[in-house]
Amino acid sequence: MTEHIFLPGIALQQGFIHPDYELYLKTWCEEAIQRAENGDIAVSICHQATLIDLVLYGKPRHDWLGIMDEFLMDNGTPLAYSEAFGKRLHKYDNQYHQSTIHAIHTRWWIERLNDETSVDHDRFANLVLAKKQPDGLIYDRDVSETILRHRMKSELTISMAMSAEILQAANKLNGNTAVELATNISSPTKCPILGYISMEYFRLKTLRLLGHESLFPVGIEEHIEACAEDLPVGWCDFAIKSKVDAYMGTVKRTQRDKPIHSPLIACYVSSLLTKIQDATTRLIFSQRFNAYTCHLKGNPQDITAFLMRDIPIPFGIDRTPIEVICASFLIKQCQN
Repeated sequence: MTEHIFLPGIALQQGFIHPDYELYLKTWCEEAIQRAENGDIAVSICHQATLIDLVLYGKPRHDWLGIMDEFLMDNGTPLAYSEAFGKRLHKYDNQYHQSTIHAIHTRWWIERLNDETSVDHDRFANLVLAKKQPDGLIYDRDVSETILRHRMKSELTISMAMSAEILQAANKLNGNTAVELATNISSPTKCPILGYISMEYFRLKTLRLLGHESLFPVGIEEHIEACAEDLPVGWCDFAIKSKVDAYMGTVKRTQRDKPIHSPLIACYVSSLLTKIQDATTRLIFSQRFNAYTCHLKGNPQDITAFLMRDIPIPFGIDRTPIEVICASFLIKQCQN
């Protein structure tokens, strides 16, 4: 069974994509291939295109490794963006030339899909260990020097989860390494509980990979409940009312934002339910989860984009390959 750390419990195999999404995925992939032929590519595109290949055809069909070799490598180091892609980013100049943990993990994951036996796990492990910071966490400080207090905490736990998965494959979680990483990702000062569902899913995933799940903080049910407020179905990644501007110290700039439900976040909630001790609370959330799967079954196109305040332009796109894959998975879970 092929899986990816971003998609908990989802077997990436042919045959489960909902018919309403097939044309979108095929079109998305064809457009990515056309741009890649001109060197206009990012590692996130290679990642999502490979996911599409797996769920539509059961195996990688396009040579994304070859694309990465040509446009997304620098002396053996995976890059996040090609030069042509970087030129499309406003005032990005030479900043496109960066190696991120996601780029390293994606290259490692796709290499494993192509030939597990030929992957040099030690090489990838050394690349992520080179990003280990004095604070004991692993993240892309070489890409952005933003101080720890102002870094997105979801970035920290996602980076740690991807790094831990690579380190586990390379057998480098021996001795004090696993304990050190687990202690730091559980630290209330370095990674405080902020109510982001995605952040807590990746914290839990990291601790499981490290063998220290018991360090997962208590009280996740309060945040899951808050992320459902003002939504008829599903969950948002965070509670809108908790958002404040870090520099202005006020909710003024975020008070008119609206929550949206997300198939991806629903999958993360499902993984977090095991950490809820109270059976009644767990049942309530499980019922809401089932109601959301059935809502998607009846309304497969109801995947919306985030809107900021009174600006009519979506903040980002609505459907993405990852959201569509999650939606297809959820629809099959509907018990009605």
